[in-house]
Amino acid sequence: MDRAIYKRVMELAYPAIISNLLFTFQIIADTIMLGRYPPADVSLSAVGVVFALYHMFFPLTTGLVTGSIAIIARRWGERDYDEAQLVATDTMITLILISIPIALFGLLVGPHVIYYLGARGAVITEGTRYIRAVFTFFPCVALVSTYHGILRAAGDTKTPMYVDLIANVYNVLMNYTLIFGHFGFPELGVLGAGIATGTSYAVAFSVYLVLQQRHKLIIHPGYRKKIQYRLKTVKKMFQIGIPAGIDMAMWSFASIIFTWMILSFGTLGYSGFQIGLRAESMAYMPAFGFGIAATTLAGQYLGAKKEDRAKQAVLASTYLCLIFMAVVGLVFMLLPEYIAMAFTSDREVKSWAALYLFIISFSEPALGAFFTIAGGMRGAGYTKVPMLINFVSLLGIRVSLAYALGFILGWGLLGLWVGLTIETFIRAAVIYAVFRKGTWMNVAV
Repeated sequence: MDRAIYKRVMELAYPAIISNLLFTFQIIADTIMLGRYPPADVSLSAVGVVFALYHMFFPLTTGLVTGSIAIIARRWGERDYDEAQLVATDTMITLILISIPIALFGLLVGPHVIYYLGARGAVITEGTRYIRAVFTFFPCVALVSTYHGILRAAGDTKTPMYVDLIANVYNVLMNYTLIFGHFGFPELGVLGAGIATGTSYAVAFSVYLVLQQRHKLIIHPGYRKKIQYRLKTVKKMFQIGIPAGIDMAMWSFASIIFTWMILSFGTLGYSGFQIGLRAESMAYMPAFGFGIAATTLAGQYLGAKKEDRAKQAVLASTYLCLIFMAVVGLVFMLLPEYIAMAFTSDREVKSWAALYLFIISFSEPALGAFFTIAGGMRGAGYTKVPMLINFVSLLGIRVSLAYALGFILGWGLLGLWVGLTIETFIRAAVIYAVFRKGTWMNVAV
């Protein structure tokens, strides 16, 4: 395979990996601080159950951004930069219109929803405070996602990295300040974590506005008084993005089912699971980074009518991702207790987290392969088949296996996590088989 493709993959992937690591570091910082804010199981469970709700809405916004990325990447590969710029504006308007009702839903209905997710007592009280803090700033989340997406589609992954660096440093400092009440600020606990997270997106959006005003962005949405909102482009964005959004929604829906299953075994196990997820999110970062590289290059090469290079770019991204994910999985396998210890001093919570990390360590390479190949397919605008694969695998195989092992066979939390691991291998094998057929390169965008 051409070394130039590997080089281009790394050029795009490493800033995206760093950017995602920064985002993960933000979540980890939240978890570490809340894990030391008593009672730890209440604080961690409150944030965890709200995140399950919060991420229910990410698929819609992220799915539409995915549709936008596929279109912009194609236009960029065709060197039609003016059209790419117009698509960026259409994306921004669409995301603004969608994010406002989502924010209102979260603020008004969210506290009732987390009850049905299994939260009780103090978890509901603290969770409600966190909901009101983070959903207030949901429009900023959508706006930042738009900038991130359109820049990466055009091949700029460094600017989002720098913006994330600023936003995440701010978030960590504000977490420390508001959770524990330092520097003259009141001690707000879980509410403080929510305020820090929400306002960090407002900071990121402000940075993008400054960069755009100073003409530092290679592509950006327009803010002119007379803006033409092109419904034809938006329709195409929905056609590509909605399957991708449904695909991502199934992750959230499966997560909600798992939340219910795990909470049925108590808050200690669920708190350990949350810590495990935070640590595992570090392993996701190479997968997301190489997935972004695959998305961008697949779209751009197909726009330039270079199908062979598009396929090679996805394969190169996958090979590199497998190496990174195997290393991370090995670390989880050998040092699960030490990793859990960094998040909490609670012995029982730490034990559950360590068990989760050990079990899922085996499936990290398979998870990375799935994310990267799916990313390349989405960059090509081929979003329906990955959606169907996730539907069958996540909501059929994963849930069934977990329930059978955890409840019917009586393995408890161990069974849930073993079922999750087995399903990951099955899903990766299926999407690779689809990728080899090559039909994903034939979509008109």
